[in-house]
Amino acid sequence: MDEDMEDSSAAQAFFRPASEQTLLPETDVTVTVSTAGGGGTFLNISEALAVHTQGTVRIIMSAGTYEEVGLELRDGIQIVAAEGCVPATDGAVVLTSRKDRPVVKSSAKGAIIRNLQVEHRGPFGSMACVVVEAGDLALEDCLITGSVSVGVLICGTATPTIDHCQVLRCCGDGIKVVDSAEPLVRGCELRSNDGFGIFCTGASAGVYRQNSISANSNAGVASRGTCSALFEDNKLFNGKQGGFWMEENSRCRVMNNDIYQNQKSGIQVGGHADPLVRGNIVRDGLKGGIVVHDHATGQFVQNEIMRNTMAGVGGTDYACPIFHSNIVKDGKGGGIVLHEHCKGVFEKNQVIGNTHAGIGLKGSSNALFDGNYVSDGSGYGVWVQERSFSTLQNNVIERNMRAGVVVTDSANPTLALNIIRDGKHAGLLIRHTATGRFRQNTVSHNAHGNVVLLEQVSSELVANIISHGPLGGIIIRGTSKVIVRGNTICHNDGANIAVLDNSDPICDGNCLTNGAGRGLVIMDNAKGTYRFNMIRDSELAGVYVGRQASPEMVANCVCDGKAAGILFEDEATGRFTHNIVCSNQNEGVAVHGRAHPTLECNVVLQGVHGGIWLDENAGGHFRGNVVEDSGVQGNAYRVGARAANEWRLAERNTNTAPAALAEVLSEWAEEKMRSPGGNNKVILVQNPDSSSAEGGVAMATQCSELMGLDPSRSCMLVARFLGDAGQFEDAEDLIKLTKSFFGESGPIHLEPAMRGQQWGDMSLHCAELLNKWAAASPEYSRDLMQRAADYAREAATVFASIQPQTLSTLDNFVS
Repeated sequence: MDEDMEDSSAAQAFFRPASEQTLLPETDVTVTVSTAGGGGTFLNISEALAVHTQGTVRIIMSAGTYEEVGLELRDGIQIVAAEGCVPATDGAVVLTSRKDRPVVKSSAKGAIIRNLQVEHRGPFGSMACVVVEAGDLALEDCLITGSVSVGVLICGTATPTIDHCQVLRCCGDGIKVVDSAEPLVRGCELRSNDGFGIFCTGASAGVYRQNSISANSNAGVASRGTCSALFEDNKLFNGKQGGFWMEENSRCRVMNNDIYQNQKSGIQVGGHADPLVRGNIVRDGLKGGIVVHDHATGQFVQNEIMRNTMAGVGGTDYACPIFHSNIVKDGKGGGIVLHEHCKGVFEKNQVIGNTHAGIGLKGSSNALFDGNYVSDGSGYGVWVQERSFSTLQNNVIERNMRAGVVVTDSANPTLALNIIRDGKHAGLLIRHTATGRFRQNTVSHNAHGNVVLLEQVSSELVANIISHGPLGGIIIRGTSKVIVRGNTICHNDGANIAVLDNSDPICDGNCLTNGAGRGLVIMDNAKGTYRFNMIRDSELAGVYVGRQASPEMVANCVCDGKAAGILFEDEATGRFTHNIVCSNQNEGVAVHGRAHPTLECNVVLQGVHGGIWLDENAGGHFRGNVVEDSGVQGNAYRVGARAANEWRLAERNTNTAPAALAEVLSEWAEEKMRSPGGNNKVILVQNPDSSSAEGGVAMATQCSELMGLDPSRSCMLVARFLGDAGQFEDAEDLIKLTKSFFGESGPIHLEPAMRGQQWGDMSLHCAELLNKWAAASPEYSRDLMQRAADYAREAATVFASIQPQTLSTLDNFVS
């Protein structure tokens, strides 16, 4: 079927029969016009108007082609086709011109043209087929086509009505409205024009309703100047460029239109335009849905934007729009994407099922996203990148295939009070050199970690709730230096917080609870400062420090775990001060491998399997710690090879305290041991700095409840070490103090045989000590030999009184 046949078939369906048209106003005169031999009163319209110069005239046109040049209408003129004559058919009434002038020109009031086909076949660049300079001409059920320029030009203060007309294949725009004109264009078809379908500029306004605008070479509708037209219930489709294009200072209202399958953006807003765009469907475009750029603003409310090839909504340059309560879904290039310096407010939008990102923020964009719902995307929920520093608050972001929110490059956003959940990847992913503030968000049930920080980020996470992450709560990697403060991090698998690589965070005042794995993991070469955190109810270690990590932990509480409170492995170090470690099912503190931490002034309580456990190869410094009520037998110290580790325990705690504190700490230790319940405490005695003037004071520096031994055994253990180290005087002073603890009958809580054994062991050890001392002296002192002999005699007397079956060896005592 060729084009003419298509037009004929479409015309039969498009143009209304007379029964559906409004009645024409009565006129003073009715005349007929027909071609030669047709029986009409006149052969053309010009003749009829030349005769009837006064009053209202109805001119009824018979089928045929009439050439008119610049036909000017006056008030009250009606030009109508005879009954049965339909444009674009063989029975059409055709007005045509080949001159560089309009076919019809009107400034009239009350003029009507109905059911005519108007064609301009003149030279290229002619003004228009129909020009309306003023008045209220009504064009009804007409076909306007073939122009070498514009189809209908409306200018001045004209207020014409173009009703149910077709404007097709014009060389320029279909309808052009300029100056202050305010037309009513309704029920028309504007198709296949080489310019815009409708072009409004100047201070024009008007109403454009229920039109079909398609296949035009430029945008279906363009508005410029200060145009303030209303476009309502139109269909704009299959355009070779976009649907609506608004720029300069236009203030149009675009409402309830269906805009689809255009080659470029469904709606494009530029310049300083400020439209109201409400209730439209913008769909299936080959590029974007709605694009706002330059310095444009505008309000975009309750639109449905879907299945566009590029972003459903795009903002760039310095645009600052408001998007409220829109649905942006199934976009193949993203949901809402902002570039450059775009600002704006995006509230209560539903952004669903988009690829790449539901919301993408690039450049230096700085928009506010408040109360949006972003879900089910095949890419990211929100992607903040480059230098963007937008604010996102009160949004729900869920079920996206990639990260719920990803922040990359040097972006610096603020996220507050959002819910980020049920993602198939990370919940919040921050990487590169991004910063940003993340406050009071709820992040949960994300498959690859709730919060993941990589590379060199330096963000702030404050007062968030982070829970139920299958691969962890917060994971910090790279060389990140983040601040994690006041968060509740709970019910995560893996670890509530994992600090890896060379990261160096500050974690203050967080609550890490009910972790299905470990509470806090610090590994690799990670550092960081951890203060005032509550770490409790972990299935594995409350705090795990591994490899070569070296954190600083101050004033944390690690409690109620089902494994160790703090676990060191590998070559971990770090400084741990003023922490409370209590009620953990395994050891309060376990030091494995070659770990070498420093623990000072911590309280370790109620570890079911011990207070502090050190492997044979482990090291470290332990000063001023209090370890009580630990171990199933009341022991504070649990080891695999007891003798060797108790020996190392003393070794690790020598020569570490300032000599000036030696006397004070010695008095405190003695008082502590003599206090009620003192026999349940272990006083680990450290030798003072031997180079100081106060050297030789046996009781110095530390009270550590590490082994669960009674005071006599604890002091004997340290005395043995001091003797082997050549500090004989300190060792003897410590043994004398030991004797004062339990007297000749031994410690009150031991059976008589055991008390006697300990007394004998102590005496034998003291004899051994004095012999070594004498051998090491420049002169073999008679006094030392005498005292050694006295101790040996005392030991022999004690052991002779003990029955063989209860006799234990010295090795058993020490080990």
